[in-house]
Amino acid sequence: MADLSAEEFAQRVLDYGLIEPAQLETIWGQLGTREVSLGEFQNILLRREILTNYQVERLLKGLKNGYFYGNYKVLYMIGTGTFARVYRTVHKDTGKVVAAKVLRRRYCEDPKRSGQFMQEGELGKALRHPNICPIYEVHSESNLYQQGTNYFLIIEFIEGQNLRDLLRIRGKFSPVEATKLMIDICSGLAYAAERGLTHRDLKLSNVLISSRGRAKLVDFGLAAFAEQVADDGAAANPRTVDYAGLEMATNAPRDDHRSDIYFAGAIYYQMLTGHAPLYETRDRQKRLSATRYTGFESIARIAPDLPRSVAAVAMKAMELNPDKRYQSAAAMLNDLKLAARRLELGDDGAAGEIRAKLEAEGGGGPVAKFMEGMNKTVMVVEANLEMQDVLRDRLKAYGYRVLVISNPERAMARFAEEGERAADLCLFSTVDLGSVGLEAFNKFATDPHTVNIPAILLLKERQAGWKSEAKLGEHRAAMLMPIKVRQLRTLVRELLKEPAEEEVETS
Repeated sequence: MADLSAEEFAQRVLDYGLIEPAQLETIWGQLGTREVSLGEFQNILLRREILTNYQVERLLKGLKNGYFYGNYKVLYMIGTGTFARVYRTVHKDTGKVVAAKVLRRRYCEDPKRSGQFMQEGELGKALRHPNICPIYEVHSESNLYQQGTNYFLIIEFIEGQNLRDLLRIRGKFSPVEATKLMIDICSGLAYAAERGLTHRDLKLSNVLISSRGRAKLVDFGLAAFAEQVADDGAAANPRTVDYAGLEMATNAPRDDHRSDIYFAGAIYYQMLTGHAPLYETRDRQKRLSATRYTGFESIARIAPDLPRSVAAVAMKAMELNPDKRYQSAAAMLNDLKLAARRLELGDDGAAGEIRAKLEAEGGGGPVAKFMEGMNKTVMVVEANLEMQDVLRDRLKAYGYRVLVISNPERAMARFAEEGERAADLCLFSTVDLGSVGLEAFNKFATDPHTVNIPAILLLKERQAGWKSEAKLGEHRAAMLMPIKVRQLRTLVRELLKEPAEEEVETS
């Protein structure tokens, strides 16, 4: 790697289809020489978003595969599980961003397992519902650089995070938020049940929360594959063992559809209380023990201030006796909607009590802090990597979802494609963009796709004169650097028409 020149690296990029010949020639022409350092050349490709760090690392290692799955170029890995890895990818012709779920190599070499993976993928492909992450394509392919066959699914890429990671940050949700998400989850389950499908792998990490706050179920149709892997002894999906343990403890038939109801209730319990009802253990025998499914504290004891209607749904869903549980996701969904209505009307006084308690105990604490930007997306248009990191970290710390784009034209294209769904506010920084940033801000102010979307222009001190050239307005403002986080957050809230909050800030 130490002896690799920029030109040799560029040839690898070209050979593996990661850059077009004309694109590469343009870069060489702009540089005026090919005698540049490898690091400088890599940084140029990274800044222009031609390559990602994931691709650079593989290229430097001399790896010849893993850059494409079918027509989809791999950008980076977003998750890994027992039997598959998931990548963010982009279609090489259309630019559509999707996720690729790729079967691990050790399972690809087994015809029985790879066939089951493909079969279950086809089953999941038939599901189309707002609360189920869709499978678009099911593929198998071979390539010149690798022995054997790759098996992979092309699924929707959801901008957001899974419920497990979100709960780690939030601690717990308010009854209103938890119930809204649970309605989404049960809507997806009920739709699938109507088509004869159960999930069989319900857990926090298999619920994705989109940037708009919608819950979507993933891995529908893949549980049978996971169970086959566990039965063969090659791997043991912990949740698969949990389903088996629950059904053994209750003498329920294997694949009982009501097992999904129990684990949906467990998700609701944890969202409401911040505590997992089932204790964590890697010991298979302990996971199969009947006491594991009854040994948790009553939700009324652990969170006595919860609204009765909400607590009742969680406890009924988690009844050990399957005959006392909800008999279908549709029945649970109906009660969740009734509970949501009661919360909306304020019929349950405890809902107000718990809100007051949270405010009294956590005015400047992590829960209130993270809630500030909940369900709000800020797009940052900035080419400077250090400034990107600063703005991303500061805003994410207060719960905002942050999209970072280096190229203003790409930012405008995203709004043209998605409209107001792309972001709630756009922040243009001129640290590296200079006058291009100002021009982009002004274009944003007049373009029909973005004219009504709030925007902020960050200017360096020596660019103060540009403020008079900026198209400012009721929902467009400019700030001079250096700025404090509090000032930026205050302006963001003002432009988003969010009420100001009193707080103690130490940063």
